[in-house]
Amino acid sequence: MKKLTYMAAMMALALGITLSGCESKTKNKADDVAEAKQEVAEAERDGDTKEEVMDKQADLDSARKDFKKAWDKDRDDMRKEINRELEDIDEKTASFERDMKTAAGEAKTKLTTGVATLKKERATLTGLLKELDQVTAASWDKTKKAIETVKDGVDDRVDALDKK
Repeated sequence: MKKLTYMAAMMALALGITLSGCESKTKNKADDVAEAKQEVAEAERDGDTKEEVMDKQADLDSARKDFKKAWDKDRDDMRKEINRELEDIDEKTASFERDMKTAAGEAKTKLTTGVATLKKERATLTGLLKELDQVTAASWDKTKKAIETVKDGVDDRVDALDKK
């Protein structure tokens, strides 16, 4: 019976790995934690020996540790991306402000509008950084997608700004 259960678990794992190629590593690790929790609960419910339950619990602890590592890395990567975007905005803002000193008429108006837009986009990205510090593991995937959407929109708008 245990051999059959083991075989089924291995097939499910192989199928899961194949199907989850498009999912994030963090999402996969979260799924591993959920699966390990279920295995602990089933072992307790089925009356497995104390050692078997402890083995399942050790697997759960390991899955949680792996998830935390993946989640921390994912958040750190996102934080680095946002910081790079902020640096790009700061460089572009400095360039616009430098050029505004010698510009006149329509060019100066365009540069002034550009600087205002850049400052607004910078504030948006700064808010995203604060949101990263507040996000929980349970809401990470949803929050990450929302952050990426906003970040990509800011990036597109910043790239679209032209001094001339």
